[in-house]
Amino acid sequence: MLQPADSPFGGDRWETFALLLSVTEHFTKTARHSSFYLACGPETGPLIIFVHGWPELSHSWRHQVRCFAALGFRCVAPDMRGYGRSSNYRSHADYALEHCVHDMLDLLAHLGRDRAIWVGHDWGSPVVWSLASHHPEHCRAVANLCVPYIASGFASANLIALVNRETYPEATYPAGQWEYQLFYEEHFDRACSAFEADIENTIRALFRKGNPAGQGKPSRTAEVRRDNGWFGGAGKAPSVPRDPDIISEEDLSIYAALAGTHRLLRP
Repeated sequence: MLQPADSPFGGDRWETFALLLSVTEHFTKTARHSSFYLACGPETGPLIIFVHGWPELSHSWRHQVRCFAALGFRCVAPDMRGYGRSSNYRSHADYALEHCVHDMLDLLAHLGRDRAIWVGHDWGSPVVWSLASHHPEHCRAVANLCVPYIASGFASANLIALVNRETYPEATYPAGQWEYQLFYEEHFDRACSAFEADIENTIRALFRKGNPAGQGKPSRTAEVRRDNGWFGGAGKAPSVPRDPDIISEEDLSIYAALAGTHRLLRP
């Protein structure tokens, strides 16, 4: 936390600075969709919109929005469709990139801006890449984590072509590490129900550090179709200890509460 003497606003204006760093909650609703979002920073500052991935929420950007707000940016982080307090949908087709991009353009219009700096993570990255490729006039800049740009589009056929067949033999893993995506397409309700059967166990199981010993070995996402479901086909997440390096007890409670009463694990 910045102290008054470190603040770009000076010690006498620390209360103003602290107010600008407060994170506020908002909703915007159109005829097609409702979005919940967090906001922080001066309303007239350059706009950054943070687009979360799976399984996350606007809350996932809590540290970044305060950091960039302290630098003078207006920071906004929405719950993506199907997550948290934004609208959720039963059909797999309702989570197509086209709809997610439209949601973000609606949010931008609601904020009264023509352009933004867009920052994506995981599933949020293809949304941001699509904004840049299809709507460059609404992008001041883009930055993404985890998912590279694929010019032909973030679709299963294009991803499968990039699979390392030394790690994922085609006979065993036709779609490589992307087997889980095909399971979503084929068994959407079953995929979702396994995550939602025990919310806290699911969050504890998914919010974990990677294991270096797994390098060069098939990802667990590659086993989903073969096991006829996540978690070895068990139908729910196993009970494992919380990883304190990744998620605090407080944040676990926040994710679990929102997932239980709204959604976190849909797409």
